[in-house]
Parts: sequence; C-alpha cells; structure tokens
Amino acid sequence: MAAFGALLALSAAVAVGGCQSTKDPSAAPVAAAPSEAAGNVEAKLIGTGGSSASGSALLHDARAGVDVSLWIGSIGPGEYRVAIHEHGNCSSINGFAAGAPWAPPGVPLSVVQFRKNDDTRTLTMYLPGYRVGGPTGVMGRSVIVHDGGSGSLEARPGVPNSRIACGVIGSPEPMFPTLGL
Repeated sequence: MAAFGALLALSAAVAVGGCQSTKDPSAAPVAAAPSEAAGNVEAKLIGTGGSSASGSALLHDARAGVDVSLWIGSIGPGEYRVAIHEHGNCSSINGFAAGAPWAPPGVPLSVVQFRKNDDTRTLTMYLPGYRVGGPTGVMGRSVIVHDGGSGSLEARPGVPNSRIACGVIGSPEPMFPTLGL
C-alpha cells in the first residue's frame, strides 16, 4: 500500500513538473482574474411550467451594453422570446418569482425574439444600455425564455403562462473546482 502511495505521489510530481519549465519564465502559470471583475456572468436555465427546457446564458459587458450568448435545448421548433426579469428567483413552478421584465432606468426594455428550427440551439444578442454589474446591472436578476412570438410576458402566481425556462444571473461555476489538495 505504501508503494502505491509513493507511486501516486511520483506520478503527480511528474505531471505537475511537466506543465512548466523552470528555464522559461513565460511558461509560468498566470493567475486568472475573478469572473466578476472581468464582467462575465452566467445563468443556468431550468424548465418552468412543466417544460423540459434547459441551457445557459453567458453575459458580459461589451461596448455600451451586454452581449448574451444563449444555449437552449429540449424545446421544439417555434417562436420564442428572451428577456431579463427583475428578480433573481426561479423557485416558482411557473416562473412568477422572477418578477416582471426589467430594463435599467432610462433604457428601453429589450425583448429578443427568435425562431428555433430543428437544429438551432444557440443565439447571440446585444442588449444596449444594460450592464453586468453595478446598482442597475443584470447581476442577480433572471433570464427568462418565453414560448411564443407575441403575448404577455407577465405572470401571476400558480397560473400557466409563457415562461418555459428560467436562470438566475450570477458568477459562473468553475469548470475545474478546487479539490482542496
């Protein structure tokens, strides 16, 4: 058993040692800035109202607004809309807890319509006047995907509506979480 532990430690040392060279300072690892400082946030989408929709929205500051990359799966072809909603709460079955559609003060509400074909799964959009952080930013709010190209974006408690996916906008989860070694 001790031989196995020593072999495991030696393997780890070789793997780490092979990742960087002491002779080349440019090969040293560079610390990444925290995602919030870089303005990158994410919303993991979950189905609401009995929908099996899922996906994610990645948002970051760009020019004088926010760029959004949306990936959505488990929905059929059709017309859909995407909007930012006022509350970061996707706990209600019909998405009501996310509140009303939201825009920063003085900025027109951005509701992005899209048509999904059989193979369409990604959408990119630009929301002028929106920002990731700050008192009027999207951080801590929700992204809602609505079924249908028209109709109300509002919801009432316990009443079916057009909200089929919801995700709270926050810091992205790390791809490789720290293992505490």
